[in-house]
Amino acid sequence: MQRKNGLFWGIFLLTLGVLFLARRAGMLDIDWHSLVNLWPVLLILAGVNLILERRGNPAAFITTVMLAVAVPTTLFGFLSHHRDRDEFNMRWDDNDDDDNDHGNSNNDNDNNDDDNNDGDYQSERDRRDSENTKVQTNTFTETMDADTREAVLKLSGGAGRFIISEPSSELIKADTKQTTGSYSMSVDRDETTHIPTIELKPTEEDQHVDFKDGNFENRVDVHLNATPVWTMDVALGAGQGDLDLSAYAVKSLKIGAGAADLDLKLGAKADVSEVKLDVGAASVTVHVPKEVGCRIKKDGALNLEQLDDFTSVGGGEFISPGYDATKKKMTIRFDGGISRFKVVRY
Repeated sequence: MQRKNGLFWGIFLLTLGVLFLARRAGMLDIDWHSLVNLWPVLLILAGVNLILERRGNPAAFITTVMLAVAVPTTLFGFLSHHRDRDEFNMRWDDNDDDDNDHGNSNNDNDNNDDDNNDGDYQSERDRRDSENTKVQTNTFTETMDADTREAVLKLSGGAGRFIISEPSSELIKADTKQTTGSYSMSVDRDETTHIPTIELKPTEEDQHVDFKDGNFENRVDVHLNATPVWTMDVALGAGQGDLDLSAYAVKSLKIGAGAADLDLKLGAKADVSEVKLDVGAASVTVHVPKEVGCRIKKDGALNLEQLDDFTSVGGGEFISPGYDATKKKMTIRFDGGISRFKVVRY
């Protein structure tokens, strides 16, 4: 097993280095957005590799090499397509200037025709840019009832940035800002328990997003009331999640994410907390209070974990110091595809 791990990381670093050198040399002309969309294939390949390794099949050598090449290529593409998007916009503007300078060398009749064509083209381009850059903002609120002791939040979104931060006097206050599609919010209260279930989601389940235009924006800011005990179900696609839940009593939290950068801060207000993280190609950092006894149950094919101060108890489980003596308990179940997982005690 150690030899295979050494083989994987050796080829991983070699491939990553070659990719960076090739980009610096201008040898890469790849549609990174399309490449990143293929990341679920890595999960399939990782699963096949894991099965072959446990059976002692020699073919595991081949799948290990394939993973060692495919993983850094996909991660490199995830980071590069944002960078190339900005460079593309800059080169596009430069080319417009060059084309205008070249057009000045033509004869007068050609200049008139070109001016008309350029004017029509520029008008159409301005119209499309105006449509693409139009940002739609909405604010959703639900008043807080004095007898509300528990609440449920269901938050979903595609690619973008999702934030949960400081509390609100309302049951929920959410601000959305997007250039593609829109959001809707519904609140259903149970007739018996009167527990409200809040669902905040895009109005269109399958929104086409073109990252290449450089104008895409999708941001959701959520503020909740700190009085109820919360059950949360968060489903994100690609992008960034900044979830500061330290001010809330969260008894159950489920987060599903694809290619995302997730920063999660948990609090100590609930006596027992259950946290489940199911991610794909993601970077996940979890902040846990020191006064809470924390048990981590980790599963995944290819994960880089940093679990400071935690002790392994076998079977992919880790516990924090003094776990048995703590009054408040938290369990974190982490299932990642190709990911970085870090837990920090604060």
